[in-house]
Amino acid sequence: MSEWMRVSDLDREVRIAVLREAAAGGRLTMEEFGERVAAVHQARTLGELAQLTQDLPEKPSPRRPTRWLVAALGSTERAGQLTVGRWVFCLVALGNIDLDLRRARLTGPTVTILVLGVLGSVDVYVQEEFDAEVRALAILGHANPNGNDLAQPGSPRVRLVSVSALVGIDLWRVPASWGQRSWRKIIGAIRHGEHLLPPGD
Repeated sequence: MSEWMRVSDLDREVRIAVLREAAAGGRLTMEEFGERVAAVHQARTLGELAQLTQDLPEKPSPRRPTRWLVAALGSTERAGQLTVGRWVFCLVALGNIDLDLRRARLTGPTVTILVLGVLGSVDVYVQEEFDAEVRALAILGHANPNGNDLAQPGSPRVRLVSVSALVGIDLWRVPASWGQRSWRKIIGAIRHGEHLLPPGD
C-alpha cells in the first residue's frame, strides 16, 4: 500500500495496540506513550502512522497467555514478559500469589484479574501510570490499592476483582524508577511512603 494512502480507524487501532504493548514492556515511558497515541489520532496517511512505531517491534514472539494461577499450600510467582489476555484467574488456598504485570504484553486494552480464595495473599504489581483499580468482597481480609494513582489516558487498564475470605489482596502501583527493586523492597518502600517523595529526593 502507498504511504500516501489515508489512514482508517482500524489502522489507528493496530498502531495503538503496538504502542500499548511497548509501554507495558518498558520500551516507552507513559509520557512517550501518551504523545504517540495523540500523534496516531492526528496522522492522516499510512506513512505518517508508520513513523510512530518504526523503532518498535511490530510482531512480538508468541507466548502462551497466562490465564490461571493456583496457589495451594505454597507460592506461585509470575513476572517478566508475560502474555496476558482479557482474564487471569487466581485461586488461593493456604498459599500466596505474586503477579507482576509491569513488563507484561497485554493483548487487549483491559485485563481483569479475578481472585477467589481462602487463607492466603495475592500481590499484583503494575506501573503507577496504569489505569488500575480494586473491586472486592473481602471477608476477614483486605483488598487494597497502594502507591500513586498516576493513570494516563489510553494506558493499560487492570481490574483486580476478588471474592475471598481471610485473604490479603494488594495492588501495588510501582514507580518506573524502581524497576530493579525486589518485590519485598517495593512493598516496604510504599508502606513507608517513599513513593510520595519528589523525584531526586
